[in-house]
Amino acid sequence: MFTKGHTKKWSKKDNSPRNPGCFQAGKPSGRSRSQTSIQIPESASASTSYVRQTLKSSDCKMETTGNICTLRPLDNADLKREENKELHSGMRWIDSQLNISLINTNINKHQVDSPSCPKFIADYYEQKKWGTCWQFTLKCIACGFIGDRMKMYKEIANGKPGPNPGQPNVALASALQDCPIGNTTVQQLLAGIDTPPPCRSSMQRTSSKVAAEMVKLNKTDMAQKLELVKEVNRRRGVPENEINITVDARYNSNTIVSKKKPGQNATQVFALGIETITDRKFIVAAVVQNKMCWRGAWLRGKGFPIECPGHEECTANLYRAAALSEYRAGKRDGKPDRTPEMSGTVCDHRWRWTFS
Repeated sequence: MFTKGHTKKWSKKDNSPRNPGCFQAGKPSGRSRSQTSIQIPESASASTSYVRQTLKSSDCKMETTGNICTLRPLDNADLKREENKELHSGMRWIDSQLNISLINTNINKHQVDSPSCPKFIADYYEQKKWGTCWQFTLKCIACGFIGDRMKMYKEIANGKPGPNPGQPNVALASALQDCPIGNTTVQQLLAGIDTPPPCRSSMQRTSSKVAAEMVKLNKTDMAQKLELVKEVNRRRGVPENEINITVDARYNSNTIVSKKKPGQNATQVFALGIETITDRKFIVAAVVQNKMCWRGAWLRGKGFPIECPGHEECTANLYRAAALSEYRAGKRDGKPDRTPEMSGTVCDHRWRWTFS
């Protein structure tokens, strides 16, 4: 710690009533336009001086090698974990059957490891959070017995190195795919019911993986439904590749116009092609129009002449100033091997597709 002999002047900003340190004893408080000064005593040295502080700890020692100081724990250091009751309170998402297995396993192991302890008085020794899942470790208050850590959730085997994802984490991510709320709102909901929310970055990674798998699953399901519709056309004696569909779109905005900018308020539209050949009304096509691209907006903010779509790793397939149109969404579904032929009126959004 060092000081310098100088005079510090207060500015107008320091005279604010929000800064209580600017008021001196014996003088009325309030805004003052005059500048006051505080003179540091002359005894203070004008030259810069440094004082090396000595570490005083019963658990650590300091090894000095030249200008490098290394902290090392002592051999007799007390490294017991401090208990925090607040971390072990609140609501948790656990599997009921695994919870019973946790209690029975710890009771049996307590009888074997601590036969002199008459009763197993359980308490939490450690709780480890894994998204919305939890891993518990119990202990006995009477004898200090500590059990094994057990998972309170079921896993999904993915065949990859590392820990397997928990079923509740994947189920939550899949449920959010068709909900108008996001990861931030889920965190607020969990915190509102006294449940520690998962990290938003881990939720985003899980959502991205689940979304990719759902795209593959939907494409496979639409291909199977399309074959069923083709079979109906073959039985009727009509060309199997000509299928009448109706298009319905869904936007990411509740209003069409925007109060803050000209044009439409929505930036994404998701259109579905529903066949009208059978009574089941299968979904046989899906179209996505997206004007949002984070990478393109970031590059334009840095001064690069980037336009979306067109650059590398661009997530947009429509120009940011273009209008979202159900007409264009019905005419194409993003696959080059399908050529639509319009049938009926445009306002009804009914089309005849030719599937190859």
